[in-house]
Amino acid sequence: MLKNIQTTLVSTAAKRFHNESNVTASHARSVSLFSKVGLVAAAVMTASAPVNAASFLDGLVDVNFLAMQNYQSIQAKEGAFRPVDEEQSAGFGRIRANLMFKFHINEYITADIDIAEEPNDFGNNGDRDFSFHNDYAGIEFDVFGLTEYKRENADLTLRLGNIGGSPFQFKGFQDGADNQGNALIGNWMTDYATAENGAQLRYNERFDSGVLRAYNVTGHITTSSFGEAFQEDRGFNYLLQGTLEFTGGFKVGLNFLQANQGDQLRFENGVASLDGLTTTNYRFGDGENYNFSASPSSERDTHVGIMPGLDQTTIQLNLAYQPNADTSVILMLGQSSDDYTFADTQGNAVAGITYFGTDGVADPDGTTFDSNRVIKGESSVEYWTVEAQHYIIPGKFYLAARYGEAENTSDLIAQTDNTVERLQVAAGYWFNDRTLLKVEYVDQDEGINSGGQIGAGFDGITSEISVKF
Repeated sequence: MLKNIQTTLVSTAAKRFHNESNVTASHARSVSLFSKVGLVAAAVMTASAPVNAASFLDGLVDVNFLAMQNYQSIQAKEGAFRPVDEEQSAGFGRIRANLMFKFHINEYITADIDIAEEPNDFGNNGDRDFSFHNDYAGIEFDVFGLTEYKRENADLTLRLGNIGGSPFQFKGFQDGADNQGNALIGNWMTDYATAENGAQLRYNERFDSGVLRAYNVTGHITTSSFGEAFQEDRGFNYLLQGTLEFTGGFKVGLNFLQANQGDQLRFENGVASLDGLTTTNYRFGDGENYNFSASPSSERDTHVGIMPGLDQTTIQLNLAYQPNADTSVILMLGQSSDDYTFADTQGNAVAGITYFGTDGVADPDGTTFDSNRVIKGESSVEYWTVEAQHYIIPGKFYLAARYGEAENTSDLIAQTDNTVERLQVAAGYWFNDRTLLKVEYVDQDEGINSGGQIGAGFDGITSEISVKF
């Protein structure tokens, strides 16, 4: 669903590299988070130039084909919500495939569609069949060109249709077969990213000299659905972001995302059901790439599940440093909150959507429930992440690492044992500029009050080989 998120969020000059640097914004505890980052040593997120699409009909149509196959050997840790996940077999996942088209309607108007078979996004009937679908599509207008108000080194673009949005910039986002912009495997546990229907306006300007080399301002409005949602009191989602790029490879981005879906709630005895409601797709991010036998393939179980995604607000600061084509580092600091908290059937607050219970009532010795009820009370998470990548053999072989933490700071949740931590260490090898092999070790730890959806965490080895033509 996010194949074009880099096109939306990153300037043209920055897209020379497969992997770019991204960082998140912080709320009240940002300063203390910076001190933690100094403990992490890693190496960065760059890559070789992207493969150009094949052109047809005298350049009026561009086409890309992508495919990816993965293999994993991952186990949930003892104490997982679903014990069957603690004894998983190693094996191959389903192949992911995408066919991307871009149509040049005229000099100033383009249209695009990404047709995908992506089981970890839409689920595809419980893995029983294959289903290709519209994964991302839209129409883009060069506003300056259409109005004959042309500016040198600047452009203003209006996009209508599917809008890819997130509070991060600079880094690649993995979505099905589109994985070569991500030095590691899978997306982060606090990547609040998705695509919805709406309109986006973005302005880019570049400079030939000076300390500031480029800046970008983007805003969008979307409905909280990838399909259609017109029910009573469904609100809109808004995103505003800005990016500065400086000489020497340093970049700064600041993002604000606001969802307004809470008016749909109907409370009875202080508890409201989420049945039939539209919640923002940003709440659990896009499709995951670590898979567990007790979960449907379309679940986002390795993402933190703290917020219902109703009146969700996210603020994120992104910092990136890319001194050369072989090395880059990104830092992300962020805070996300909602006016509502997940609850059990009796209206007791629970740390996340998944919890232990007996007959739906929170109980550490019970079975697993996924909450579909909320109560009033702020739920929130504060998070930070650092990524790094370095090419040992330029354009051929790299090492990469990612580490970060997410702390459940919700008002109604005990502030003990409330952190999720994840470490990823990976190596990548380019057989050629179209074929990439990635191998990764991943280790995630989840506190009992963290909002982690596996229940204790997981670890293991995973790998992917992908082609892009």
